[in-house]
Amino acid sequence: MHIYLDMNIYNRVFDDQSQLRIKFETMAIDIIFELIEKEQYQLCWSFMLDDENNKNPFSYRRSSIKTISSICKINIEPNDEILKIGKFIMASSNTKPKDALHLACAVYFKCDYFITCDDKFIKTVIKNNVRLEEVIGKIKLMNPIDFVRGEMSIDVIE
Repeated sequence: MHIYLDMNIYNRVFDDQSQLRIKFETMAIDIIFELIEKEQYQLCWSFMLDDENNKNPFSYRRSSIKTISSICKINIEPNDEILKIGKFIMASSNTKPKDALHLACAVYFKCDYFITCDDKFIKTVIKNNVRLEEVIGKIKLMNPIDFVRGEMSIDVIE
């Protein structure tokens, strides 16, 4: 199975860990990386991730994320098909161009999961799923916590 991680996933470890949600997401991301290291999933990297990382104003973050990118088995290069998919996603859902291209990369490589901390983006895609389904197919957009809960079959006790 293939996973595409949005850039906010790679940056989450650098965010304020005193916030409970950020701390839980960081813990979930650590588990995702463990699953990838155990080769239960293959991680995809893209030209969009390279572009965003290169624009990161913090050199230590850029360096750390670049090191992590080396575990990616798949590197998605730009092409006309990705651009076409990205334009369709934007037109069909009012998604921001950058987000649309990230999702287009994951769709192009037929990733099973697109994991992001951007709830607004997930909601936008879900809200427009009927229009997007023909292009994005069965890819699942998830928050890292929801992914880990599903992957680990963790039941929340109420």
